[in-house]
Amino acid sequence: MTTWVTSDLHFYHKNIMKFCPETRGRFRDVDHMNEEIVRIWNDVVAEDDLVYNLGDVTFGNAYKTATEILQRMNGRQILIKGNHDPKPLKDVHFRNCFEEIHDYLEIKHMGKKIVLFHYPLAEWNSAHYGAIHLYGHVHGSPTGLECFRTMDVGFDATGNVVTNLDTVVEMMKNVPKFKPHHGQTGEE
Repeated sequence: MTTWVTSDLHFYHKNIMKFCPETRGRFRDVDHMNEEIVRIWNDVVAEDDLVYNLGDVTFGNAYKTATEILQRMNGRQILIKGNHDPKPLKDVHFRNCFEEIHDYLEIKHMGKKIVLFHYPLAEWNSAHYGAIHLYGHVHGSPTGLECFRTMDVGFDATGNVVTNLDTVVEMMKNVPKFKPHHGQTGEE
């Protein structure tokens, strides 16, 4: 089993192709974008894999058709809600596409604490001890946090529909721990 992370797939969001041309400009239209995301996902995610989805799964009123898309995608998903998710989450069929749903989640992976949240945080639990913070929402825009153990794992930031969580943890090993404003540092 492989563990993956993603954010900001924005199924059915026509204007995201205009807002994020580097990653989405290759799609002919929104239907092509949706189908290519599913194809790429299913090429890398196996049936028994786990995906932490950091939100903004779909856009607007398309949650019924987005549910059909989610049901075609390999793996199990845990959703950390984004700002576009409250409306679709009112639909029981959409909710049932996820094994768990959280506003915020802390996990351990490869011995490291990882804080999962849709939004970038200026400080996160155990940051000064080396905890990693993964987020989406900003579509690759700079946050000022890039010099610490943080990463925008959204499709438009990474260029990947999903990113292997092992790879993220390995990348973060050489990134400095967060140093809070009062200068304390922790031991890992």
